[in-house]
Amino acid sequence: MKNICLVLALIGVVVLGFGIAYAADADTQNSIVTLVVPHSVRLDITNPDATKELIGDADSEVDFEAGETLMTAGYPTLKVRANKSWKLFAKSSGFGAVDGYTKEVADLMLVNTGANKSNGFNIFKALTTADQEVATLGVGIKNDINPMQYKIKLDWTKDIPGTYVATVTYTLATQA
Repeated sequence: MKNICLVLALIGVVVLGFGIAYAADADTQNSIVTLVVPHSVRLDITNPDATKELIGDADSEVDFEAGETLMTAGYPTLKVRANKSWKLFAKSSGFGAVDGYTKEVADLMLVNTGANKSNGFNIFKALTTADQEVATLGVGIKNDINPMQYKIKLDWTKDIPGTYVATVTYTLATQA
């Protein structure tokens, strides 16, 4: 019996010894990669300033008789980039006073000739001192081009000689 136990003990040592020496060893661990992407927008403006001088009687008379003057189309042009649905807004500070006369904010009108215009800005619409939506899209976009054009109403009885300046502020925001 001692011999059988000794043989079994030797076999066990040999088997366990070889098993330990030649068994595959593995250990698995996980790595978690997390990227947090916020709402992100970018608004670029080219040709930001629109200037027109009514030169001489002929230009002035034609525009005053029409009751308006058109600024150069595409001044400004806005390029929108957004990673989710977005809206583009515009508002005006109004015109600065000229010799005590302040031109109405609504005399400054805007049209958006881009593909994603909204809120009636597909035709000339008066600006206000509050944000108005001028373009929107329900998804993100890389390059949405919005060529704008201004029109200014003219009135023989109100618009005295001078330089009328207004600031238009454009704001791009993603939607919740």
